[in-house]
Amino acid sequence: MPDAAPAKVDTSDVKSDNLPPNRFELELEFVQSLASPAYLHYLATSGILNQKQFLDFLRYLRYWKHPQYAKYLSYPHCLYFLDLLVPPDDDDNDDTNTNNNTVTTTTSDSGETFRREMAQVQFRNFVHEQQFYSWQYRSARLYGGGEKQTGEHK
Repeated sequence: MPDAAPAKVDTSDVKSDNLPPNRFELELEFVQSLASPAYLHYLATSGILNQKQFLDFLRYLRYWKHPQYAKYLSYPHCLYFLDLLVPPDDDDNDDTNTNNNTVTTTTSDSGETFRREMAQVQFRNFVHEQQFYSWQYRSARLYGGGEKQTGEHK
């Protein structure tokens, strides 16, 4: 099982005997829970998304974007929501932003707008619909759309 702590995180003030032995699984489960618009809505309406400690924890979880950790994710779009909640800093060396064909947007509010909008039921439903359409499109591309072959007739 890989070590869950990335090289960039300063854990000097945390005693290693206080960390649970299943830390990797706990963080994996939590980061994947960010793929749920309903859960994000709960976090937004309960005020948790506005707490500095929680936002710092979300920044810490960015290490899941590295390939050695991302390969364990079943719901990789959780990383997209993680970036919307706490956008990457300009000084982060993220491989996804180095591709010249990738469109990148800069936000001046550090994810505050997305966190505020997730508290709205209409926005939560919109995000859920878009997520469904994304999975539907991906499924059609991977597994086929179910169209009949031109040579097949009954």
